[in-house]
Amino acid sequence: MSTSIRESAMVSPFFVFFLVHANIVGIGILGFQRTIVSHAGYDAWISLLLAGASIHLIIWMLYFMLNAGSQDLFSLHELCFGKWLGKLMSFVVLIYVWMAAFLILRSYVSIVKQFIFPLMHTWSTTLIILLLILYIVAGGFRTVTGVCFLGVVIPAILMLPLFLFPFEYAHPNNLFPMFSHNLTALIASAKDAVINYMGFELVLFYYPFIKRAAHSQKWAHAGVLISTLLYVAVAIVTFLMFSHGELDKIIWPTLTMLKIVEIPILQRLEFIVISLWLFVILPNICLNLWGVTRGMKQLLGISQIRSLLLLLISLAMGSYLLEGTTPLLMALDFYGKVSLVFIYGYIPLLFVLFLLWGKKRSTARHQTPGPETENAR
Repeated sequence: MSTSIRESAMVSPFFVFFLVHANIVGIGILGFQRTIVSHAGYDAWISLLLAGASIHLIIWMLYFMLNAGSQDLFSLHELCFGKWLGKLMSFVVLIYVWMAAFLILRSYVSIVKQFIFPLMHTWSTTLIILLLILYIVAGGFRTVTGVCFLGVVIPAILMLPLFLFPFEYAHPNNLFPMFSHNLTALIASAKDAVINYMGFELVLFYYPFIKRAAHSQKWAHAGVLISTLLYVAVAIVTFLMFSHGELDKIIWPTLTMLKIVEIPILQRLEFIVISLWLFVILPNICLNLWGVTRGMKQLLGISQIRSLLLLLISLAMGSYLLEGTTPLLMALDFYGKVSLVFIYGYIPLLFVLFLLWGKKRSTARHQTPGPETENAR
């Protein structure tokens, strides 16, 4: 029997903009420039636009399936694959979502250790962040949505003006000649850029928690559009600052760029930026973990609080075991390849299967009366 979510646990369609934007813009914006220039050089800003356009298409596919009555990822899998195979596929996706949360957390801890506390142990920084995550995710979806809202508004107000300072040292000639790379190179660069757009797919988890969910599609597209323009702007500012040879040697270009900003009362501005960036990565981690706890409740019947504690323990253990920058970069590269398969392979496959027979099953299911109200968080 189908279930419905209590209205007190739901949020307005407008908040989908913050849910999408907050989960796309995260740790990746601190270092994506170095990756995307390998194929398309300083024409890579065009690749960012191509990647953003492809994400709009994928979001249209997701909303087409969800608006047609599949409700969320778990019911969509059941419609397309049946009960048991559907549960297996859902469990695989939960591992993928957990991996995203883990890599975001581990990347942020690595940045804190590299720039602020080089002698601090990894586990101590991780423990502090995990306690904050526990408090937020335990509050339920509305609390996580509130953190996503703050994760967009606070950085926009406090940090975006800082990107105006580097223009004093800009070298416009770095961008020329423009349009000097062919379409193949641009697509290869867009492929490298896609990992930075990951997170929008969590609409498959929180769609039932949106009031008048079908009306939220325009806000999801707006979230992707603003995120894409932000990535393009940061990329262009970075290209103006660094030559290709310099950019190849910098792991975190955005942070390195902000080091040149001079404010009389602040000597190391990057310390402030990294500390404030916690507001940016928290929505990423919290929304991913909330999605996994939601999935474990749907699939295994485990309460979200218990599954959250298990997930936090697994994050702490994984963070302790994955030491060093090289293993982290290898893990990020692996996740990037997996995310490409998931976004451009698996979601279109689901879309085709849903068109073939899932939509008919969904229509038949919604003709059965009496949905139960779920006590969801």
